[in-house]
Amino acid sequence: MNRMLGTESGIGLATDDVWDTLVGLLDRFGRAAEDYAARFAIGISPNEVRKRIEPILGDARRIQRGGWKALPGGNALRGCLERLRGLAPNTYRKTLARMAGVSVIHAHFRSRMTEEGVDRSIAASSLYEMTQDLLDDLLDGGGWTFPEAVRLYDRCLRPLTDPTLSMEGLEAHLADLMGPGQDGLERVLADATRELRELLGSVDPRVRRLLAKGHEALTRAQAATIYFRRETLDLAAMRDIATDLPYPDPSLPWLDRLAIYASWPSNIALFDAGFSSSPVSNRELTAHARAWLAFDEAVSFLEHFAGAEADVREGVVNVACVYTNLSPAILGEGSFGGFAPRELRSVFEKATECLVHAIHEGTAGGGAPDDYAFLALMIPTIIFALCRTPPEQADLLFRTLAPAVRSVIESTHETAEVAIPG
Repeated sequence: MNRMLGTESGIGLATDDVWDTLVGLLDRFGRAAEDYAARFAIGISPNEVRKRIEPILGDARRIQRGGWKALPGGNALRGCLERLRGLAPNTYRKTLARMAGVSVIHAHFRSRMTEEGVDRSIAASSLYEMTQDLLDDLLDGGGWTFPEAVRLYDRCLRPLTDPTLSMEGLEAHLADLMGPGQDGLERVLADATRELRELLGSVDPRVRRLLAKGHEALTRAQAATIYFRRETLDLAAMRDIATDLPYPDPSLPWLDRLAIYASWPSNIALFDAGFSSSPVSNRELTAHARAWLAFDEAVSFLEHFAGAEADVREGVVNVACVYTNLSPAILGEGSFGGFAPRELRSVFEKATECLVHAIHEGTAGGGAPDDYAFLALMIPTIIFALCRTPPEQADLLFRTLAPAVRSVIESTHETAEVAIPG
């Protein structure tokens, strides 16, 4: 249920060129992040933000100059996007925006990747984001049972990590699951799945195993979100499903588990580890994966906060609504007046907790604290930019987040200094 840019996109596509759009959005995200870094002293300087954004912009410009044919999987990606634009223009708009957003993930392992590795990872993450946006929007359209939703996700995700699974009849099987007005979308999903399988075929087997586990949880969590809709609203059923979702901390409440696994950037974050030119150590890979579970939870809470008004209008409660104890009766009203100040603070404190936890998890495996602080800054920046979140609300989040991030960075640096012999 990630409806950030669903039926009411927060962006306008000023050009038909995909890469022009991505470059423009990335530049916009970078400038917004520099502004937040300057105004709230989050622990990473505006110059450092720009230094990290520029290589990502450079890759997008380089791919644009080279053309689709020069990008691994580029022709398949272009074809899927073109068909998606004609069949589901709202999903297309959302996908382009998120393709720009998830490209920030590639900053982490960039120094260990060849240019070809970067290109393969960008193509894979773009196809993956498009697939997930389309699957998510299909469920948001309603009319699905839990077993049907599980079959849909399983048919698209299992082939990506199981080389023994036959792809024969994939498009026909997906067509059987499509509902009224969804004709043709099965081809988009099938073509993207085939190309993704090819791109991910050479990644580190450890990464493939982590992806397989992540996909099992994503499948159940996304299928469970059908119970957020007015006509199938059943929080008890959702609780039962979410309680069985994995997490290293068995005491984690069910809603937190659902928020973690109903999101998917953590899977994209593993692609770079799989495409790196030298193996990532088990310690760092485990820590990176755990960090991104916490980032996923922050993404869910912030996106659902930003999309609450549209969700309620379309008969959906979401994670942010449930977390703040908003009554399901708001679905009957069909309108949402916004979160009260106390509710707003509660959601932002929760998102801050998740983002800071992600930094702790990443650095526990030897990762640089500044790398994860950059991601903690960019995640809310991107979401707020795309959703056109009111400035006063964005400022409230960063006033809460900045001292917490600054504190964890400072404490990590102090620990590192003590550990170095004099």
